Amino acid sequence: MEKADLRGEVERIKRVSDTLITAHSSLREQYARKALLLDSAILALSVWVTSVVFVEPKISLTLTPFHLDPQIWIGVLSIVTLFLSIIQLRVDWKGRADAHQRCCDTYSRVKAECRYLLESSEAITRERAGNLFSQYELSGQQGYAVPEGQFLRLKKKHLTKVAISKMLDRRPGASIVILRILLWWRANIVRESSDSHD
Repeated sequence: MEKADLRGEVERIKRVSDTLITAHSSLREQYARKALLLDSAILALSVWVTSVVFVEPKISLTLTPFHLDPQIWIGVLSIVTLFLSIIQLRVDWKGRADAHQRCCDTYSRVKAECRYLLESSEAITRERAGNLFSQYELSGQQGYAVPEGQFLRLKKKHLTKVAISKMLDRRPGASIVILRILLWWRANIVRESSDSHD
């Protein structure tokens, strides 16, 4: 009895993994940017508080806006710094960025395993693909989920990236901005006009 070739299933896993790599990469960058902005704000406010506290009273007046009393301004800055520090602990954007990076790494390994199996001319049996299926299932269970509300946007981002990459293969010197506009035009305007003729 001939064993079933699971090439189609492996190709599907490769496509899904590729999409999830883009999604998790995008979320990692998003959370890393937010974490950097929050860290920078806390650092800047801390330096400002320190500057107002430890300089001469005349200089502290120039560091205090709106002609406020420097002591009041120190209190305001301290409260805002404390509030942002609590927000930082609560949202844990650094932790989320790290979690999405781990998911990227995991799905990259799955994609590499898919590529290895697909490059072979042999039939892909359940025995040969057993490690891949286990790894893929584990990735889904242990990974950080892509938020449902953002999935379609992130899928669109991935498919746009793939389409622009193919266009660049044909026209390496083309502007990415122009290719994006061309892709949007073909997807929205040309498609709508062809639909109206049907």
